[in-house]
Amino acid sequence: MDNRDGAPIHLINDWQDDSEIDSVYTTTTSGPTDHTMSTLTSDAASEYFQEIYGRMFPIDENVPPLFPTDDAEVRRLKLQHLTFKLVVGSNYFGPMQNVLTEDPDGRRKRVLDLFTADGTWVREMAAEFPHVDFTSVDLVPIVPHARCANILGYEVYDVYNGVAEVDDTFDVIHLRYSMSKIRQLPSLMRELHRVLRPGGLFLYGEYENEVFDASTEDHVASSTAPYLVHASRLSREAFDRHGVHAYAFKDVPRLLNPECELWGGEMQRKGFINITREEKIVPAGQWPQAADLREVGLITQYVWCEMWKSLRPLFISHGLSSVEANDLINGAITELMDPGPRKLYAKYHVLYAFKPM
Repeated sequence: MDNRDGAPIHLINDWQDDSEIDSVYTTTTSGPTDHTMSTLTSDAASEYFQEIYGRMFPIDENVPPLFPTDDAEVRRLKLQHLTFKLVVGSNYFGPMQNVLTEDPDGRRKRVLDLFTADGTWVREMAAEFPHVDFTSVDLVPIVPHARCANILGYEVYDVYNGVAEVDDTFDVIHLRYSMSKIRQLPSLMRELHRVLRPGGLFLYGEYENEVFDASTEDHVASSTAPYLVHASRLSREAFDRHGVHAYAFKDVPRLLNPECELWGGEMQRKGFINITREEKIVPAGQWPQAADLREVGLITQYVWCEMWKSLRPLFISHGLSSVEANDLINGAITELMDPGPRKLYAKYHVLYAFKPM
């Protein structure tokens, strides 16, 4: 990747026709630029992607074809990142600042950002911690990344075969929004444990793939937002059929526990310690009283509308007709953008833990 300066950026057009999806909430203009994808600067760019029902997806069979990898999806990811910052209060949670203080011995600390996607998080973190070196890794090239002195590389390779680093490399490992990309969660946790330094920090964040409604007594949304609930259920079922962990937010904490069978054998440092979990509420809509949460709710409405559009190929691939998929998406968007008395929200689970010394 270091030798590609000046090479052309290849554009791959995809042509999903959003005219079949009602303009209840139109956020982009129609036309081929809506789903144009800028990849890494490579003459072989087209070898990475294929078109499925009008959106671009990775060709690699090891990468679950759940979310597309085009400009529309990149815009959604950037706004989703913004909601995270507003909800959490910064780009991180837990003792990140303490862990990344400058080493008195002069050693430059290192951070791994796994499944970096659009790269917003790693760029912002590299600017905040100029004395720290960052490595970005993903399964496919999604966008061309700007150079930064303390981002050592934007690497693309098959993480399922292992993280391409020696043992005890990183002071911090950051992993989020990974539910749709992980098929072999236990082995990935072992790999992250291997490349994390003793005493190193693991940061994890994941959405619970469900919709809730605070206007109901039990916060169950099945009667007040049936399209959203049905779409969420179908997406979880599709995730399961692709072998990914639809309930990763519950599975990861269990796997980190030193008593988990994953850490059997002769390992000197088993699992993770001081596991700290927190559940964040992410509103969809402007029903919260707090101004910052109303801002989150407004952005989340857009993010969710675009998410359901992005999942249209998945719904069709798993049995819905084009008409049925459009009806489901239109119904979900209507429930989001015309909420009435609904107080819709999602749960975002954050966690940090340490590798034993």
